[in-house]
Amino acid sequence: MDQAIPTVPHITAHAIVLARSFAKREVKRHWHKQGIRWRDFEASDLAKAAKSYLSEHPELIEQAAETVRNDPQLRTLAERQERQRRGNRR
Repeated sequence: MDQAIPTVPHITAHAIVLARSFAKREVKRHWHKQGIRWRDFEASDLAKAAKSYLSEHPELIEQAAETVRNDPQLRTLAERQERQRRGNRR
């Protein structure tokens, strides 16, 4: 069963990408503790494991959104993306 990433109105695409990065880091850390080399897996396996981890830890999405809000460069990129998205709706 495919587990979807929860959608929250104030979450930008940049935050989702960052949250996935956080999840991949945590999966790699977990695998390392188990003595598993993540390099021995396909990228798709890591992506699937990270997606599953993210669905079990939605707080990573909020953490990533907070990071985007607090980082001037990421916030500027997210705001620009939102303006472009709104402009394309017309």
